[in-house]
Amino acid sequence: MQPMRALCKAVICFLFLFSLTACGGGGIAPPELGQVTGKVTLDGAPLTDASVTFMPEKVRASSSMTDSEGKYDLVYIRDEKGAAIGPHKVVVSKLVNEKEVIPEKYNSETELTADVKPGANEFNFDLTSK
Repeated sequence: MQPMRALCKAVICFLFLFSLTACGGGGIAPPELGQVTGKVTLDGAPLTDASVTFMPEKVRASSSMTDSEGKYDLVYIRDEKGAAIGPHKVVVSKLVNEKEVIPEKYNSETELTADVKPGANEFNFDLTSK
């Protein structure tokens, strides 16, 4: 009788946990997004394999990696492209051998900002190593 009772408890716990994960976000709608693309250069050359992150004040950040031409296309979550409408701090980071190679004024102490509007947005960032 005890093994059956333990099995029932395990099944109930599994179903409870499964139902929580199926809820997905409790019905909270994502914010309005603007599509954000652009190009990042460092000392005039395309910055490849760098992380670009747009950080708004109140909702989730959006991010992307730059390609071989320094271009990026932000993703909000999973397959949803874009960034929340409004002002953002922008962080550009690139690690090589676990060392940041981009000056702090573009990442940990970023001076970069962007104001995302509804629709298509293009933000290009021309960074300097000095």
